[in-house]
Amino acid sequence: MFATSLRQWSLGLSSGALDSHLELYYGAAEVQVWRQRYQDALELFGQRYGEAGDIVVARCPGQMNIMGVHIDYGGMPSIRLAVRGRDTLTVARGTADGSVRLSNVLRYPGEPAERFAPVAFDLAQIVPTENVGTREAIMSYAGRVCAERQARTGRAQVDDWGVLVQGQLVFLESLLRGRVGCRGFDGLVWSNVSPSGGMSSSSALVIATACAALGVVGLNPRTDVSLADLVDGVGTSEWIRGTRGGTADHGGMVMGRAGKVVSVGVFPAASQGEARVPADYVAFVLDSGVPRVYDDAMKEETVIAYPLGTFLLRDVVLPQLRHDPEFAGLPADLGNRIRFIRDLTEANLGLGLPALYRLLEAVPRCTSLARLRQQAREAGAEAAFDAMHAREVAGKFPHITDDYPIWLRRRFVFGLAEQDRVRYLLEYLNAGQVDRALELMRASHDGDLDQEVPDEILAEAERRARRGDERARLCFLPGGYGRMTVAYDRVVRVINEFLLTDGGPTAGSVQRFGAGWGGNVGGLVRREYAIGDRRGSLARLLADDLGLHVDPATCIAVPGEGACLVPPPA
Repeated sequence: MFATSLRQWSLGLSSGALDSHLELYYGAAEVQVWRQRYQDALELFGQRYGEAGDIVVARCPGQMNIMGVHIDYGGMPSIRLAVRGRDTLTVARGTADGSVRLSNVLRYPGEPAERFAPVAFDLAQIVPTENVGTREAIMSYAGRVCAERQARTGRAQVDDWGVLVQGQLVFLESLLRGRVGCRGFDGLVWSNVSPSGGMSSSSALVIATACAALGVVGLNPRTDVSLADLVDGVGTSEWIRGTRGGTADHGGMVMGRAGKVVSVGVFPAASQGEARVPADYVAFVLDSGVPRVYDDAMKEETVIAYPLGTFLLRDVVLPQLRHDPEFAGLPADLGNRIRFIRDLTEANLGLGLPALYRLLEAVPRCTSLARLRQQAREAGAEAAFDAMHAREVAGKFPHITDDYPIWLRRRFVFGLAEQDRVRYLLEYLNAGQVDRALELMRASHDGDLDQEVPDEILAEAERRARRGDERARLCFLPGGYGRMTVAYDRVVRVINEFLLTDGGPTAGSVQRFGAGWGGNVGGLVRREYAIGDRRGSLARLLADDLGLHVDPATCIAVPGEGACLVPPPA
C-alpha cells in the first residue's frame, strides 16, 4: 500500500526515511531541496483539506522531446527524456463519496502560485454509462464531447485545467469498472514544471493525478495497470479537453530512465531502444519567450493528414502498383500490414528506398475529404474510404469539412521523415556520431516550416537513393509540417547559427519543442556552453540578440526516473 497519514509522511521526510527515494528521483545533491518541497505540498494539503486520514503522494516529471515531434498520434516512436527536478506532485486522500476537490499550486519562477483556480466536481456527473476504457473508445467519446462543445460554444477546446483531470478519471473509471471502484478524492497538485509549452506540464498533471487516483484505490500504476493503459489510454483522455495530441509525452514521463534518452513507442506503449546522453554534452531546454498560440483548424488538419495519407497509399495507390516490377514483392496482406503511417516503411513493405519516394510522389500536395472520396470511388475503394472515415475521422475533427483544403503531401512526408530521424538519431548517438545527430535536430526544426515538398525534390531523392547515397535517407528530408511562427523560428535559428559559427557542427543544436507555435526550445549542447568557458558567450547571445536574460547553467535538463507513487515511510 502507498497510503499513510500526513503526519507519518512529514516525519519520514524530516527524519531522512525517504532520502533514498528522493535521491533516486532528484540526485543526492538535491535531497534537502526536495524534502522541503514535499513538506510544502503536504502542509498546503493539510491547510486546505485537513490532516485526518491516509494520503498518497504521486509524482510525475516533465519531459523533453529530443526527436520525433508531431508524430506520436500517427503511432510513430519519438525520443524522450524525463526531466529530473521538474516534477508535478499530487497529494491525495480518498473521499467516501464520488466528490473530487482539487487545488493547484505552481512553484515556477515568474508565475503566480495561484494561477489556476481550485476545481470541484462529482464523479457521478462526469462518467458515461458506456465503457470507454480503451484508447479507441476514449478517443471516440472525446470526439463526441468536443463536437457537442463546438456546437454549444463555438469552440471545441476548453482551457479549464480541471477538464484534464476529469478526462483521465473518465478513462480510469471505465478501465477499473467491475474490478475496483474509482473513488473521489481531495487532492493538491504542486508543480515546478514550466507551463509555457514544451515540457508538457498539462500531460504531467494528467499522469500525476491518474497515479494518485489509482493509489487511493490501492493500485500501483507501475504494476497494476498495463503500460499501454497508463500511457495510451490515460494520455488519449486529454482529447476530452479538445486537444489533438499523441501520447509519447506521457510515455516519456512514465518510461524515463536516469541518464538516458528513450525511444518511446505508442499504440501500444513500449520502449524501443535507448541511448546515453554523450558525456561531453547536456540536454538543454530554454523558454523562448514566444507565447504559445493555437489555430484549432490547422491543428486538426495536421493531425488528420496521417490517416488520410495512409488510406490513400494502402487502399488506392499500392493496389494499382502490384504489376510494376519495382513493387512485385509487395505482401498480399496490405490491409493487415498497414494500419498507421508508421507502417509505410521499406522493411514492412518489402520495398527499396527509391520505391518509397515514388509512393510519396503519388500523394497530392493539396486535397480534401471530398476529393479523396472521389479518388477512392474511381479506384473501387469507396467502401474502404467509408470505413476509414468512420474509424479515423467522423466526430473527431469538427473544423474539417468535406471541402476543407488539406495540404497532405508535405505533412505526410514530414511524418515519415521524422520517424526515420528517430531511428537514426538513436543509432548516431550510440555510435558516437554526434555531429550527425545534431544535424538531424536542425532538419527536424526545418520540417516545421510552412513549405512544400515538390516533385523535383522527391525525384532527386529517388535518383540519389538508386545510387546508394547515404544522404538520400528520408531522415535528411525536412518535409513541411507547418506549425511555426516567425518569432519562434528566429529563436532557434539565432542559437543554432551561433553554435555552428562558434564551435562547428559538434557544438550543439536546438529545435522547437511542444505541439504548437511557441514555448520552449532545446536540444543537445556541449557542456562548455552550459557550465564551461563558453557559457558567458551563450548568455550574452541570449540576452543581446533575443532579450532572454537567463544563465545557461539553469537550462540543463538531466534525464531522470519516470512517474510513480512515492513509497511511504515504514
